[in-house]
Amino acid sequence: MAMSDLDPLLRLRQSIAANEAPVTTTTPDPASDPTDNLAVATHLQFSNPHYSYPLETPTRFISSDKPVDLRSIWFAWQKKDVAIPDYIASAQELNEELAGKDGASKVQNLVFVERLDLITWLEGASEESEYIKGLESDASAARSAQVASGAAGGVSTIPSGGAGVRGGRTVDPRLQEIYNGERRMGDRNSVLRGIKPT
Repeated sequence: MAMSDLDPLLRLRQSIAANEAPVTTTTPDPASDPTDNLAVATHLQFSNPHYSYPLETPTRFISSDKPVDLRSIWFAWQKKDVAIPDYIASAQELNEELAGKDGASKVQNLVFVERLDLITWLEGASEESEYIKGLESDASAARSAQVASGAAGGVSTIPSGGAGVRGGRTVDPRLQEIYNGERRMGDRNSVLRGIKPT
């Protein structure tokens, strides 16, 4: 499988677009009973194809320089239509339930802008998000494109001695282009009075 096939954020976005919402369960087994209680749930299961992610899985969504776990992403999606004060109160209530259960898990409270950006991206209304890191395959493709275009790495070009040489020294190609676009000037009188017709 490709890296993008295993990315939980991308799988969540694709399932939302296909109207096949994933379900939270207490085991990774696809035959297990779903639960709506995020404090009890341990896995998020996708139906087509069947795949299960632990809710503690870090995602590519970055908040405060840390990856946000899948539980927090799913919680933010479930509370997408809720007002901010209600969202914060629900997050605190869930964190209290999680602290009573094992103490290790916690839902990260996303600030308004991050939450809005995440929901917009998950709905498919935007193709990019400033809070979501690119996949490694995207990064390697971008690096290959830079090498191919000559912007980075690869074989460096050597300037020839043609138009770039001016008076025994090398001139920057951009500067040479500017010089070529300059207007040739005559003496002072022809500039002021122009050329008389003969």
